[in-house]
Formats: sequence, structure tokens, C-alpha cells
Amino acid sequence: MTRTTPPIAPTLVRRALGPEDLDDVCGLLAASDNAVLGFVDFTPEDIAGDLRRDDLEAHGWYDGGILVGYGWVAPTPGSNQVELDVYVRPGHDDALGNEVLAALEDRGRSLVVGTGHGAPWFGSGAYRVDTRTQAWLAAAGYDVRTTFTRMRIDLGSDQPDRPTETVVRQVTSDADLRTAHEIQEESFVGHYGHVRSTYEKWLQRLAEKGDGWYRVFLAELAGQPLGVMVTSRQFESDENADHISILGVLASGRGRGVARAMLRHCFAAAQTGGRTAVLLHVDVANVTGALRLYESAGMRVVLEIDAWAKGELSS
Repeated sequence: MTRTTPPIAPTLVRRALGPEDLDDVCGLLAASDNAVLGFVDFTPEDIAGDLRRDDLEAHGWYDGGILVGYGWVAPTPGSNQVELDVYVRPGHDDALGNEVLAALEDRGRSLVVGTGHGAPWFGSGAYRVDTRTQAWLAAAGYDVRTTFTRMRIDLGSDQPDRPTETVVRQVTSDADLRTAHEIQEESFVGHYGHVRSTYEKWLQRLAEKGDGWYRVFLAELAGQPLGVMVTSRQFESDENADHISILGVLASGRGRGVARAMLRHCFAAAQTGGRTAVLLHVDVANVTGALRLYESAGMRVVLEIDAWAKGELSS
């Protein structure tokens, strides 16, 4: 009688990842994006910046030298907030996603323990069409708290130059940057997932992807700073587009055309710089009605990302 030896299950090797693993990570993420979206929704510069962050831990699961699982965990100082993200190479066993998520939660929990903030709040984003990642999150007890919509405007000769009393200017001095930081913190109070950040940490995030990646603007009405806008090069190389990563207005400046003036400034500057579009993300439950503003400015929805979370946020 001949006995058949069952195949040996592959042994996964888990290790921490860093900037030297950029090619492996980009390869896995590109395969994941193409399977879900039909296109790659990142640039190598994006991922390189993440892998350099000192507040983000990246982990990889290798099978025979091939990166098949990837995830990162990033605690927010001064709170119980822990952001994380999970990927498994298409075609690999879906169950690995549950393992990666559990491992990242364990690591996040250990980072929060001893900080005096109690149980962690875990947050993660998933494309609306990504049913695979949604299944991992739902099985682990997450639920959708809100949705972030990616909006786009294609620039053309029909962009009017509307007169405004608001002055929008790029800032680089320490005093102006401190004002911009203060306006951002104040204008985002009450928004989903917002936790106050120190000025030093804010500056560090602005610098993490290199000089010129982010640009900071103040909006002033009658000489009073009321709004802040931060733009980035996130979509420059792949979509020839500018990106508004932050746009905030103090309560005293809302309804006075400040936000619209910043939008128009960005649209005009992008067009002058040879860009063909501007993109941004907005929380559909934004308490200031930003979605309606962006739609009225000619922007349209192109992608939806659900924000999943588990636990209660404290600060």
C-alpha cells in the first residue's frame, strides 16, 4: 500500500519593514489596487514617506521570499487612537487578512497600554468596492462610522477669476505656520477622528515626504487670518493633479467666502502650474457642510472610502 504524504503548509515569515522594503511593498499594494480598483492609487513617494515615519510601524508576512501580507499601525500621541491598514496579495489565502489585522491590533494595544487612555480606538479605511478588506474588518468587530469621498475638478479655460476680499497667501515663516496650525486645530474640532496635535508633530508630518511636498496657505479677511489650506503633490506624478489635503476655516469665518476663495486660489495656481485637475477628500458627515461647497465649486465624486472603527475615541 502506497501512502501519500500530505503537502506541507507554507511557513510564513513575519518581520518589521522599512524604507529598504519599498519595492516589495509597492508590488503588493499595486496588485491589491489593480484587483480592487483597476488602477494603482498611490505613488512610490507616498509609500516611501510612510516607511520613513517614526510614528508608524510597518509589518510584512513573507511566503517563500514573496511579500503576501502587509500592514501598518500608527498610534496618535496623547490619545487612545490607533490607525491601521491591512493588505493581502490577491490570490493568497484570504484568512491571512484576519491574522494580519489581529497582529496589528495586538501591537496597537501594547502601544496604548500604560498611556492612561484605557482601551484603544482602532480606525481603518477601506474602499467602498473592497469587499475583501471589509469582511476582515467586520469579522473583527469594526463598523462603518462615516465615509470619505474623493472629489475632483478638471481644470479648463472656463474657470472664472471671481473677485474676492479674501487674501490667500503661501506661508513659510514660523509665526505664520504656528497660526496655520492653530486654525487647523480649531477648525477641525468635532470632526470625525480628530485628535489635537502639537505644532512640532504637525511640522514633522509636513516634512516627512521631503521639501516641497506640502505647501501651507493662510486665508485672511480684512487682515485677520481665518482659514488654512495645505496642498500636496500626492496626485502630481500619476494624475497631473494638485491635492488639497487640509482646508479649514474658523467658525467666525464661515459663510463669508473664505473657503471658496481658498479653493479658487488652488484651482488657479494648479492651472498656472500646468496641472489638469485638483482632488481632495471630504467626510460626507462634515459638520460644516463642506461637501455642498465643493459640489457648488464644480467638484464631483470619483471614489468613496469608508471609515471603519472599533472602540470609543478619547483624548
